[in-house]
Amino acid sequence: MNITPMKILMVHGDKEERGQLAIMLTRFEHGVVFADGVDSSEFDLDKYDLLIVDEQLPEGAGIVLLQQFPANIRSKTIYLSSGDEKERALYQNSLGIYECMEKPVKPMDLAVIACDFYVSFYLDNWKLEPMSC
Repeated sequence: MNITPMKILMVHGDKEERGQLAIMLTRFEHGVVFADGVDSSEFDLDKYDLLIVDEQLPEGAGIVLLQQFPANIRSKTIYLSSGDEKERALYQNSLGIYECMEKPVKPMDLAVIACDFYVSFYLDNWKLEPMSC
């Protein structure tokens, strides 16, 4: 199956950690753009296929940022949280986000979730084609 590269906005203040996560995503040819803070007004969020938001941002909490997003943007968001399982489930269910991942996040796990997101949001069964060798 061929996965079309996605445009991803990663809102994450820790440059080292976000770099490690982005390296794995770019290995799958996804384009990753970074934002440090909670001011999303500088970005046209509709032009991104996927958003990844960290819980700790330099200017405030990532959860506050998520609450400002419209539902169609939250539904294509992966939230990175150090909360326990119940807290992560609460975030996911109450905010309507795609996935809430436990920190620390392994880069390959993030890539798998991004691939799962792509398949469930952007592919119809009739579009699936075997990968050519």
